[in-house]
Amino acid sequence: MYKKHKSYLSIILLIITFSYTSCFEIVEEVNLNDDGTGSFSFTVNMSQSRIQVNSIMLLDSINGRPLPKIEDFKKAIRRLEYELKKDSAISEIKITENWEDYIFSITGNFQNIDALNKAIKNINTIFTPKGYTAELYDNFKYENNIFERLYSYNLINEYNTLSQKDKTAFKNAKYTTVYRFNSPVKSYSNQNALKSKSGKAIMLKVNVRELVTNKKSIKNTIILR
Repeated sequence: MYKKHKSYLSIILLIITFSYTSCFEIVEEVNLNDDGTGSFSFTVNMSQSRIQVNSIMLLDSINGRPLPKIEDFKKAIRRLEYELKKDSAISEIKITENWEDYIFSITGNFQNIDALNKAIKNINTIFTPKGYTAELYDNFKYENNIFERLYSYNLINEYNTLSQKDKTAFKNAKYTTVYRFNSPVKSYSNQNALKSKSGKAIMLKVNVRELVTNKKSIKNTIILR
């Protein structure tokens, strides 16, 4: 019987299991055109912890949690690439794997926001651990010159079930979002975000522990001129 599991925390825990370090960053980038088309990039960077990762990869498990092997990750990446390329509303898919510095990225173009949301759901589903089923939500919305970064996950209960050592692993982890537009930004709702000098980009950087414990959010409503 499958357990329900928030896919967002599932992926973060998978990264922590892989590196067992708080020194990693997830970067989410969206470049949006006025007509709703655009490009995306998602990057996981564990380069600051590559020595620890190399050591961890020699183990079968950590704190009772099975440790995925490199081949498991590579199979998941190949499956993801296949699934994304099947979608006609997604193009120019490129997956970059740097197994020396442990930096991984997915880039591509989308024809509309629905296609981008579908691509993210594919990523979440494929990287959700066996034995769990992901709860999937739309991450973005765009209409009438209003771009929204949605965030529907409530992860505090899952976080509280973790051991203290696992909680510590979130300490210095960062989640960064960068959104670029053709039109100037008139206003944005998340006061922790920063607007670029050009006025056409918004960046937000949050600590992962603050994100999963609801102390901060990546939700943002951005109104364009």
